[in-house]
Order: sequence, then structure tokens, then C-alpha cells
Amino acid sequence: MSAMLPLAAGARPPAPPPAYPRLSENTAASQNLEVRKLLHGPVEGLFALPRTRQLVAVAGGYLWKFGPQGELLDSLRVPSGIHTSGIVFTPHYYTDWVYSGERQRKAYAPAADGNRLSQAELFAELDRAEHVEFGRNETSAWAYLLSGGKAWVLDITRWRDKVDTHCRPRTHSDEKLNWNATCLDGYRPARRGWTEIEPRDFYGTSPEDAQRVRVVDFERRRLYLEEGLSGQLLGATVGVALKALGVPGKLPSRYWFGDASTELRVGGEVLRFKAFIPREDGQYRFPNMAWWDLSPALPGANPWFTVHPRSYLHHPGEEALLRHYEKDIGLYVVRPRGAVPAPATGREAGTWRPVFSGPTTHSYAVSGSMEFAAAPAVHTWLRPPEARRRLDGLGPQIPVEALWPALREPPLALNLQWTASSDEAEIQLRIELPAAQTRSAFERIAGSNAPVELVVQVPDLEGPVSGMSVLLRSGSLQQALPGARIAYLGQPPRSASARAAALRALREANAAAQRSPGALPAFLQAAQDLAQDLQRAQDASADITHAYAQLINHFNERRDFAPSSRLVRHYLAQVYPHVSKYRRDDKEAYNVGVIASQTLAFAVHTNEPDLVEAVMATLIGSGFDPAVQTNGTLMYNLACYYALKGDRARMLQAAARARSLGKPPAQFLQDTDFDRYKQDAEFLQVVNAAS
Repeated sequence: MSAMLPLAAGARPPAPPPAYPRLSENTAASQNLEVRKLLHGPVEGLFALPRTRQLVAVAGGYLWKFGPQGELLDSLRVPSGIHTSGIVFTPHYYTDWVYSGERQRKAYAPAADGNRLSQAELFAELDRAEHVEFGRNETSAWAYLLSGGKAWVLDITRWRDKVDTHCRPRTHSDEKLNWNATCLDGYRPARRGWTEIEPRDFYGTSPEDAQRVRVVDFERRRLYLEEGLSGQLLGATVGVALKALGVPGKLPSRYWFGDASTELRVGGEVLRFKAFIPREDGQYRFPNMAWWDLSPALPGANPWFTVHPRSYLHHPGEEALLRHYEKDIGLYVVRPRGAVPAPATGREAGTWRPVFSGPTTHSYAVSGSMEFAAAPAVHTWLRPPEARRRLDGLGPQIPVEALWPALREPPLALNLQWTASSDEAEIQLRIELPAAQTRSAFERIAGSNAPVELVVQVPDLEGPVSGMSVLLRSGSLQQALPGARIAYLGQPPRSASARAAALRALREANAAAQRSPGALPAFLQAAQDLAQDLQRAQDASADITHAYAQLINHFNERRDFAPSSRLVRHYLAQVYPHVSKYRRDDKEAYNVGVIASQTLAFAVHTNEPDLVEAVMATLIGSGFDPAVQTNGTLMYNLACYYALKGDRARMLQAAARARSLGKPPAQFLQDTDFDRYKQDAEFLQVVNAAS
């Protein structure tokens, strides 16, 4: 049986709660139900997952996943690239933590081509997926599909004009969150993975809500002047004068704020607590509380509610008012009494808390799960994010954090996560502790009256585990935990210096290949390693693409086409699939055009039709728009390609664009690729037109 930390000497059992405790005291209960605070701080949204009967709250820049009774299961910093479906879809990877609980970035399955499908067939294909989002760039469009835990990209460039990457759902969270929202004109998804819960008036406005809340007593705390004293006096003076002139409307009102002894009726139970609310003209209101009814999405689910800051924190006097109810702000659940062990409201005797000691992780928390021999694993934060700087005119910042469970049993293992760099790649660490030695260490240090902390020391966020350690600390006492086994989960992190070294190696391999084609394999391997690194591909893709364009140009100028062919084939097979599907900046898009242009320049004359067709299908594509191109050489080489293919219409279009981008008439008239059109009046008109 695992050891429990003993109660401190002289500790007394907690006093019985008052008849109407404050919400922040976390003791409100009836015979069969209780109100429990789950998060402290303002909540921006709440989503229900019907399949797993879980809830996801959005608060403080984090996603918080709860079980049906409000037990905290996990938390994740809201990642860039998240869509309103709850999934992160990017060109290089996806993350489906909301549904799978898996935190790592995942690679896509092989892409599919949807351009040959009819609209009805396309919609049916989309309906077969569990989750669907869309994307587009200046030349292409695609659908992100996820089903059965696997995601893939479906090319739908044929419908590019119908893809909208900024459509906005009309929901509560749409006003609070700025997540990606995508649509395809005419298509409505058949399934939704989660359901957003819309907040309702806490006091209740519908007939079925009329008896839910009742105020039985009110203890006035202060007179609240919303505009400050001068504003209130001015309003009263002007208001009285306007009324005397017959202007309709009410005179300014006085808001009295105080503690309302409140009865909340849920089913046949009555829960009692105090809430800090206003009373105006004898009427009670709950403007800073909201009711979240989960039952439409999760039949039989417990109700939840929130206390949030008033929306006037920038007004005079509001910050002074905030101190009366700031501790109450947060997310609450009404649930069966004792369904989940009560959370720790402070540093209680006989409990311990994990702590992270290491360099800053800025706006990211260090979180983790604790594993035990005889209790379920629990999720906790070892260190919160850095406090956000207060912005002028926006009122005080209220930090968000969970109320953690009271940890008493020594752990067997810890699984930690943190983010060390700007690319949001998460580092995961596992620490395994020998049971007997850890229990003995806890028993030796538990005699101190000071709180017990299990400290994970990480001197370098991306460094070797050999420099890390684990110790127990209580006041001035501390001792190392012997036998701790520490290892990274998955691929070890690559430090900023390692990333810089990889890019430096790529550039050095590029230079070496320009000096000697014999160095080309080293360049290809360096480029492939970077392109296929899920954590670094996006940051490195512009450098990789530029390096290929530079080398192909170099060999083409020397009319050494064999290395050029090898470079293009390798780029199409090992690099482009990993760096292609996203909104490229102008510089990167230009370099992709250079690769396509230089391939056309040699491959049509070296009897490599397969390479030409591969470049036309991938780097050019069916959605290619000549009118927006800025690369005159690309348009000229496309004109040559279409001339040799006998595609007169596209040849004329490409030639016209090449002329407008500065290609001279003589270059067309002297090029044998256009021999069959040199007597064509329309071709001559395009070529000789003023650019």
C-alpha cells in the first residue's frame, strides 16, 4: 500500500461551511449536489464532445479538457493554425488533440486528387470524413480531411474559386476567438466533431428558467458610481434638465453592489452561495454570470456556469469594484456530491505539489501528468506562463489557472510538456521514479511543517537529460530523489543553435555542389532532412526552395543538365510534398516558379517528357493564372512548352504575359521553338506589341 503524507501536528479538521458561502470558497453544496470551481479566470468558450462526453473550455489562451464531472484531464496552449473544428491543419502536419488526446504533430497520409470528381461526388467524398476544412493559395485549393485518426489532403484546385478561408460562424466564441474558419460554397458538412455551448442569462429569462435562481438576502457593500463621481453628478444634472424640457427617458440610476445570498435550484435540489451582484431600483441582476446548459449536446449532463469580469473595467471605479469579486471569477460545475475529490484550494498539510525550475517558457505553461500506483493519473501545471503585461486602457489582466487536486500519494512517474521556441514545437519528457526509494524520501521530508514540493530542475530547455535532476524540497530542507530515470519522449528537441547549424550546413552543401557536382548527394540529404522534419519544415522551406532554384540555375547556365534533372526529380519526390500546401510568401512562390521554368528550359530538349509533365502537374498545376505571374522567364519557357505541344491558345497567353514582363520580340522570333507560328498573324501581333 502506498504511503500517504501525514497531517501536520495539531492540524484540525476544516470548520463547517457557512449557510451561504462565497463561490470562491468552493464549499457550496446541498444534500446530493455540490458546486465546484474548476478554473480561475475568465472563460471565452465551451465546447462539448458528444462521443467522449468531455468538455473543452477556452480560457487564458489555453484549451482545458474536462471529464463529464469536471475532472481536469489535460490542457494545451491554443496552437496557431487551429480551426473552428478544433483541429490544427497546416501544410506540413496536423494535430487532433481535441479528439484523440495526442499532443504530437502528425504527418499526413498520401494526398489524393479530387479534381476529376463531379460536385456531387466531391460532396459525398467530403461527407465520408469526420472532419473537413479547406485551404487555398494563389494557384491551388485543397481540403483537409480527417477520419479514423488519419488525415490527408485532397486537391480541389478545380473548385478554388468556391473556397473561402475567412467565413465566420455566428457563435458566441466567434466574438472572442480568432480561429481559422473555412467553407466551400454550396457544401454543408454532414458531421460536427464538437458542439459549441452558447452561454445564457444566469438569472433566466425563459419560463422554464424562471424558478432557477432566487435572491433571499442582500448585504450592501458600497454605492457604485459607474462613471465616477464627476460623471454621475454631470449625468444627474443634465438628466434632470433634459427631463424638465420634456425629453423622454429615465433619470440616471444608482447601482448598489453587494453579496446576494443566492439559491440555485437544480432539479429537486437547492444550492446556496453568495454572489457579488448589483441591485438596481430594487431588482437583482447577474450581469457578470452566465449559465451554460450542456443538456442539448450531452443529454443528462450537469449544468455549468461562469463568473466573468464586468465589461466596463476601463471605466473609473471598476478596478476598485473588481476586488470584491475577483476571487469568484472562473468556471463552475454543478455535480453529484463527492463525484470527484475536492481540489486543493491552498497548500494543505500532508500534500505536495510538483514544481518546474528552469529557463523561461514565456507565454507557455509547463504542464504534466502525475502517475500513481493506487490512484488515477492527474493533470497539473508545474509552472504557469509569464504574467501578461497590462495594456493601457484595457483594465487589469486576470490570470487563468486550474484548481489542482490535492496530491498526497508519492508519484511513480511524471510526463512533462513545455514549449521552448517560437515554432510552438512541444518538448515532452518522462521521469520514472523507483517506488520504494521515492516513498522513503517523501516520508523523511514530510515531517516539516512547510509545504512539500517535488522540483524538476532543467537547466537547458533543449539540452541533454544528463543535466536534469529531481529533488524534494520543504522550506530550507531539500534532498535529491535517487534513481530517477529521465528521457525525452519521441524525437529529442533540436535547439536553436542546432536549427541554425542545419541551415548553415544546407548553404555550405549548396556552395560545395556549385564547386563540384560530386558534392550534390550531401546537399540532397541535407535538404531532405530539413524538409521532412515536421517541427522545422515550415521555417526552413523558403531556404530549401531557394537553394534548389539556385543550384538548378547554376547547372543550367553551364549546360550540365544531368545534375539539374537529378535536383528536380529529388525536389518533386522528397521535398515538395512536405513544403507545398500553404500560402507561400512572394519570394518562395517565385523560387518555385524558377524551378519550374528552369526545368522546362532543359527537359523539353533532353527527352525527359515525364519530368516535364510532373513539373506541369505539380509546380504549375491546373489553377495556374498567368495574369498574376511576375517571372518573365517562367512565362517565356511556358510559351515555348505550349508551342512545342501545339497548344496555340495557351502559347499566345503565355507569350503575351512574357512580353508584358519585358521579354524582347527578337527572343521569340529567333527561337526555333516558335518556328510553326512565325507566319501566324496573331502570334506576330502579340510578339511585336508594345510591352
